[in-house]
Amino acid sequence: MTTLTDEQREELQDTFEYNDLDGDGKIVQDEFVHMMEALGAGLTNEEARLGFAEIDTNDDGLIDFDEFVAWWMED
Repeated sequence: MTTLTDEQREELQDTFEYNDLDGDGKIVQDEFVHMMEALGAGLTNEEARLGFAEIDTNDDGLIDFDEFVAWWMED
């Protein structure tokens, strides 16, 4: 796995916080859908649900910052 520079980590933190619409430190399903729409992904509800579940590696129904970073770092 590639190691993040401080600058990259800060950029990802800013992106995470921008998409964490309620500011609770977690991205919920609705926030994920909003983020994907903003990125122009055009996902169906099922694709969004499956994508969210793939990122939520600890299966708590939330995407935390570590999961978000791992997702952005995937090749």
